[in-house]
Amino acid sequence: IRRSGATSLGDALRLAPNLMVIQGDQNQFVASARGGLAGLANKMLVLIDGRIVYSPLFSGVFSDAQDLVLADILRIEVISGPGSTLWGTNAVNGVINIITRPASATEGTLAVAYGGDKERGATVRFGAPLGEQGAYRLYAKYAQRDDLALASGASAMDASERSQAGFRADWKGASASSTLQGDVYTANVGNIGGPRDLDGGNLLGRWRRTLDSGSKLMLQAYYDRTRRVHEGTFDETLDTFDAEVLHTLRPLAGHEVSWGGEWRVARDRTRDTPALAFIPRDRTLDTVALFAQDQLAIAPTASVTLGVRAEHGPYTGLEWLPNLRLSWNATPDHLFWAALTRTVRAPSRLDRDLAVPGAPPFVIVPNDTFESEVANVAELGWRARVTRGATISLTAFHHDFRDLRTLEPGVGGLVITNGASGRVSGLEGWADWRVTPDWRLVGGFTAMHFDTSLEPGHVNLSDPPLGNNPRRTALLRSLWNVTPSHDLDLAWRYQGPLDDSHLPGYAVLDARLGWRVTPELDLSLIVRNALDKEHVEFPGANAQIGREWLVRATWSP
Repeated sequence: IRRSGATSLGDALRLAPNLMVIQGDQNQFVASARGGLAGLANKMLVLIDGRIVYSPLFSGVFSDAQDLVLADILRIEVISGPGSTLWGTNAVNGVINIITRPASATEGTLAVAYGGDKERGATVRFGAPLGEQGAYRLYAKYAQRDDLALASGASAMDASERSQAGFRADWKGASASSTLQGDVYTANVGNIGGPRDLDGGNLLGRWRRTLDSGSKLMLQAYYDRTRRVHEGTFDETLDTFDAEVLHTLRPLAGHEVSWGGEWRVARDRTRDTPALAFIPRDRTLDTVALFAQDQLAIAPTASVTLGVRAEHGPYTGLEWLPNLRLSWNATPDHLFWAALTRTVRAPSRLDRDLAVPGAPPFVIVPNDTFESEVANVAELGWRARVTRGATISLTAFHHDFRDLRTLEPGVGGLVITNGASGRVSGLEGWADWRVTPDWRLVGGFTAMHFDTSLEPGHVNLSDPPLGNNPRRTALLRSLWNVTPSHDLDLAWRYQGPLDDSHLPGYAVLDARLGWRVTPELDLSLIVRNALDKEHVEFPGANAQIGREWLVRATWSP
């Protein structure tokens, strides 16, 4: 991440080789792994240090509310494909798991400032020891972005100003460790339909202990509050409390068992607007889950993993989410694996409670019979170290969807219901090659074929229709240490066309020239979309993503 031109979490996610990230405007990103037919086009489950940021309002992530100090990110794990046994419903097409560094790894001062023709911002972070066994850090971050333009030349009215602050404290003993962390934020975000103002905060605590038997126990709880006012569209306040327990043990030779439970309460309150309403305005959504997984060594080079999650949700009751995985180390450098999974996307408030417009007579009426969308997924993969400095992974996949979301005539108006099915088949891959000690290449691609069909007696009046996904994506990054003090980094991204939205494909090249002036001071010149004047990435928004530049300074004494 340090070697990129990223200034926000959304920018950083665009660099993952097995992730498709489409930008709607300056503030909204839609992320998807392969196989994204379920729900509102390509939504994934996103976690930040174990805190789920998936919204029960619309089955997605409000990306403009999520940000971090990028230097504090330890790693971003992209689990492509279903992860429902461990993470639950809505982990249908993939999981983005963002993990930050412990406070002990960020002691000292960090200051980052950047500015360019479209955006500017600054970050300050300070960390220090806390007693004999602990450490803490504090941070504050500010960002400002200018309007993009529409194809007509008019302003897209998507300028934004965002402030965020937070802390993390960690304590580590001989057999136990604990974490307490939190964030607060506020933002003023522009939009053609009216301002999108938002604010919120979260507080998370985690405790881990290694027991005398050698097993490991983890307890975690968090509270998250967010409020959004989309002028003329909707007004929502969401309070979420989540508690989780995880126990990992080895009860018998060759077995590694993980089991636990989770309880989540989401209190969602909305206000009617002329455009739409949610009926009822307020809901409290309770979710309870139990899960267990056993990884069994069936041979010195082979293992089988059996897992199941039983999750009781507020709309559809009990959902069973099983998973079977096989893996075989054919040689020390070659791993083959296969998996079968059943997963679901649970209904959101938009699926069940939406009414359009915000007062009678309604064109779209609520439908309390909307069921979960279901996916049965088969995967076959190969991972290898082909040379001492090169690794590669290939995965063939097939997703079979049923009860997909459609919009069709019903009693009293149009209703959102389960009237379609679909299939997605394809191949994805990524590779990492250390060409020389000073030059590294990282890349990935996705190629897939999908088709959808209406179930007997159903129609679909939604626009765009199901399956509005790029069939081809690719990413190639080059990281070159030109001299001990100078870097030249390039990132080329390709997204195929969105045929159903009549959006052409595009290729983008981002470049960064870095200069370590001193061990404490790093300067970067960043150019985004260097070879492309402007393009549209997301249907409906029509904001032109154009060429831009910025200069960034990082100081860490």
